[in-house]
Amino acid sequence: MSYPSIEKIAEEVKAWNFIINLPQEIYGFVKQTNGNIDGQILHICQYVNKALKAKLDIIYTAETFDYIVVHTMGINTYRDVRYVYKERDIFAEKLGEALPGIINSMENPASVNLGEMVKNKGIIAWKYGNNLPNTIGSFELYIKPEKAIEHINGSIIIIDYTDFERKDQFVVYYNRLRNQFFAELKIAGVFRDSKAFDSVSLKGLQGKLEANLQDTLAYINKTDHKI
Repeated sequence: MSYPSIEKIAEEVKAWNFIINLPQEIYGFVKQTNGNIDGQILHICQYVNKALKAKLDIIYTAETFDYIVVHTMGINTYRDVRYVYKERDIFAEKLGEALPGIINSMENPASVNLGEMVKNKGIIAWKYGNNLPNTIGSFELYIKPEKAIEHINGSIIIIDYTDFERKDQFVVYYNRLRNQFFAELKIAGVFRDSKAFDSVSLKGLQGKLEANLQDTLAYINKTDHKI
């Protein structure tokens, strides 16, 4: 089966009633139509909340010929596998029904039910995690446990320290499939692995944060950023 070129898709979606008729604002996120082509990605439309450093993108990819929704919170970005369709009309139907709820979950992460494992683990109410410093050096505490967010592969993000200017980041995840806490680093937007925070309990994670958080952020800050 052959598919139209991405340039043809870009022309067609200019008259896509689904996009045209979407609300101009949803829960503080403002609609911006785009139409730019970046390689194999067509950026159709996005809802942006600058204060939250968050956006929801509606894209088309010529890689797989799919319409897709992309979540961005801070510098955390992922494609939402619940809304991946080759058929434009089906994509519009499914996303149209879900869009207010998706954006509400981004505006108010605490409203999202992250499941029994997260509740039973005590993550949302974790006193230590919720009282971490709002800033450490150039890093801003962008996410803390009481406002944990969904991510990918069964993981949620429970702690996120980010230096937005340099695209540096320290993130702690809880993976529900492995029942494990772990961390990842970004230096100038490039992932670096870290085993220093691997834990199976909040108590264990707290001990590792107390021992290693300050040094880890200092390491990120001092590492060569020339890629």
